[in-house]
Parts: sequence; structure tokens; C-alpha cells
Amino acid sequence: MHSYGGRRYLYPAPARFVNHSDNPSCYQDFDRGCDIALRSITQGEPITIDATDETARELDTFLDSYQHALREGAGKLLAGLIDRDASLWLAGRAVRGRGAFVATVFEAGLVSLSEVEWLVGTGRWEALCSAEADTVRGRQHQTMLLKVIAGNWQIVYQHAG
Repeated sequence: MHSYGGRRYLYPAPARFVNHSDNPSCYQDFDRGCDIALRSITQGEPITIDATDETARELDTFLDSYQHALREGAGKLLAGLIDRDASLWLAGRAVRGRGAFVATVFEAGLVSLSEVEWLVGTGRWEALCSAEADTVRGRQHQTMLLKVIAGNWQIVYQHAG
């Protein structure tokens, strides 16, 4: 599986049979849409890549989708990136649930994120994002915790301020 634009997709064969390794036999060429051998691969040896590159790309496309939803004021698009039980802490108050989360983000006038840094958790199934948020009222620091839920990256917690 891989994620693009906040949605998960099943790799087609033969790509779906490639595994992660800290000492990979191939690297991913995202522009050409293929894996390229880094060394000779013997018959029967697994084809491997460093999946951290794929995770970084997934998180970048998630962030692109998040910012697109903010720019367009598209609650439905934003809701697709938020876990149904997500929590948001903003301006001294906490809200819970996807609907309240989305409404509060738009009320706060969040426009875009910059200076984004990611910390990916064990197993690459959760990630922490630290960023500067530009809002209609100025800049504020923002932290988001994302997890892969039902096959998709989703925000489970966000703290702004």
C-alpha cells in the first residue's frame, strides 16, 4: 500500500511485492514511477527499498491535500483527512470529533503551514508534524499527530497556539 494525497492505494504487481530494508537493493524513482537497482540482485533475493522515502512522500502529499482543503475552504476535503474521534486544542479550548474539528479549523482562519518538520514513529504508522501556521490573525505554532487509520493517514490530534 502507498498513500497519495491523503488516500491509500494498492500497488500494482510487481511493485506490491517489494519490501522495506535498511540495506535496500533498489531505490524508488518517483518521477519515472519505478524502482532502480542499486547493486546486483541475485536470483531468489528479495527486491527491497528504503520505505522511509515512500513515507516522506506520503506525508508530503498528505500535507498538500491538507493545505489545498484549507485554501479552498473545503470542509468535505478536510474531513477526509481527520479521524472521526480527533481532538483539536486551539486558543485555550479543546474540541473533539471530526465535525467540530473541521469547523474550528475554519473558524480559526488557518491558511497555510510552513517550516514543516516530520518525526515518523516506529513502524512508520504514525507521524508527528511540527509547523508554523499562518492564520488570518497572524502566525502560531502547530503540532499534529497523524496515524494510519483504515489504510489512510489521518490527523488524530492537533494543537495550535
